[in-house]
Amino acid sequence: MQNFQAYANYYDALYEKKDYQQEVDFLMSCVKTYSSLAVKDILSLGCGTASHDIILAKKGFHILGIDKSEAMVSIAKEKAGKEQVKIDFMVADLTAFKTEKKFDFAMAMFNIMGYMTDDLSVGKFLQNTNKSLKKDALLVFDCWYAPAVLKDKPQNREKKFIIDGKEVTRITTQALDIEKSILSINFEIKEGEKSITKETHPMRFWQRDELERFLSENGFDLIKTSNSRTVH
Repeated sequence: MQNFQAYANYYDALYEKKDYQQEVDFLMSCVKTYSSLAVKDILSLGCGTASHDIILAKKGFHILGIDKSEAMVSIAKEKAGKEQVKIDFMVADLTAFKTEKKFDFAMAMFNIMGYMTDDLSVGKFLQNTNKSLKKDALLVFDCWYAPAVLKDKPQNREKKFIIDGKEVTRITTQALDIEKSILSINFEIKEGEKSITKETHPMRFWQRDELERFLSENGFDLIKTSNSRTVH
């Protein structure tokens, strides 16, 4: 099943309380603290509906947003148009994309790394990203940390929203595979009693030494890890 199709239509409403501005501030603090480049061109990996990208575009950055989901990119383009910002978009698999230019900075927010559930995908993703970046450019991403996942195992949840005057329920169930370091998240969206869509998102969680090894093998040095959205 390809994810983020019908689910994409509910995505922004479901995450309307997510603090995108705080996360953009975090990204900018990373640039200020660690980047040796004057950042102008940003590669947004797994851009989704472009909520981070629109904030950054309003700050004057040039952005290429890449996402595998045509539905998400379609919504992103519509949002960028309404906000009157210019953002370039590409529909592509993050393990196989190619860019014509090299970027000063790359970001993969909202656990994009988690979708790389096997070692081959991780390697291809990092290799493609590295090829798309200038020398000494930064890649910033968030991910799930294995000890935290195993200590505080995710719980099944049900959450109700009002979207366009309709009651919408998101039902979330989990299946944990400790051996493979994967948490499969099953989403069901219902309007009233009618099931609209079901999606399963297998998400990988990581040990620090695993990340460091993959990054090193694909041309990156691990500079900093943090358990919060602040840089020290």
